[in-house]
Amino acid sequence: MTTAKRFGYARVSTTSQTNDRQLDALTAAGIDPADIFTDKISGARQSRPGLDDLLSRVRPGDSITVHSFDRLGRTALHVFQTLADLEEKGVTVYSLKGTEQQFSGATGKFLRDVLILVAELERSMNQERVAEARAAKAARAEAGDQIAGRPITAMTAENIRKVRKLKDKGRSVAEIVKLTGISRASVYRALSDK
Repeated sequence: MTTAKRFGYARVSTTSQTNDRQLDALTAAGIDPADIFTDKISGARQSRPGLDDLLSRVRPGDSITVHSFDRLGRTALHVFQTLADLEEKGVTVYSLKGTEQQFSGATGKFLRDVLILVAELERSMNQERVAEARAAKAARAEAGDQIAGRPITAMTAENIRKVRKLKDKGRSVAEIVKLTGISRASVYRALSDK
């Protein structure tokens, strides 16, 4: 008779992110690092090598622990499908979000589903806010109010005098930028027009 194994799964969306926080939480929960599978890939991708490898290894009675359910997929539908497939296979899934917990029974599954939907709603709302902020910034740039990206400080005659006076006193460009809040490029431009 084989004994049930505890596996862990951690995922971050981009290669520039690190999954150290998730790995630390999983090992602190008692998961052997050799039994933790990882991906650095968007949850929107259908094929995730680490998760695919893990799913091919789990057997009835095994368990998978994740930092939070949204690590299993990008959309609530995908997470639900993955969980349903695992439950059908006899594999228990735990979430460390908050405290280590298993959602079983009708009430537990309902609570789990609500948490997954809330996480997806939060992600969608954040994406909408970011998109709206970008659109507003682009609209201001189009109207000539501001260039999209880093804000610029107007180089008024007063600012040009300040920059030149500080330079005459022996201040470096870096110091002038720090003291005035004027961009480095604008400081150089003010000094080159002298």
